[in-house]
Amino acid sequence: MVYIGDTPRTTSFASVVKDEFSGDGSETAFTLSKIATTNSVSVFVENVRQEPTTAYAVSGTTLTFTATTPSGTGNIYVL
Repeated sequence: MVYIGDTPRTTSFASVVKDEFSGDGSETAFTLSKIATTNSVSVFVENVRQEPTTAYAVSGTTLTFTATTPSGTGNIYVL
C-alpha cells in the first residue's frame, strides 16, 4: 500500500507484556519480567490506575510502591 508522508508504525497489542501480582497487605516491591522505567509502564491495583512517581517507581525490573498494597489474588497488574 502506498502512503503519503510517514509510513504508519505497526504496533501489536500482542507484544504488550502483562505482569500480575498478588498483594499481601505488607509487601511494597515486586519483580517485573522485563526491564522498564517508571513512565514506561501502567500499573493497576484492583483495576485502579496508579499515578507514576506518586504511587510507584520502577528501576530495572523492580516495581516499588510508595505504600503497602492491599491483600488479594492477582489484584496488581502491570502493562
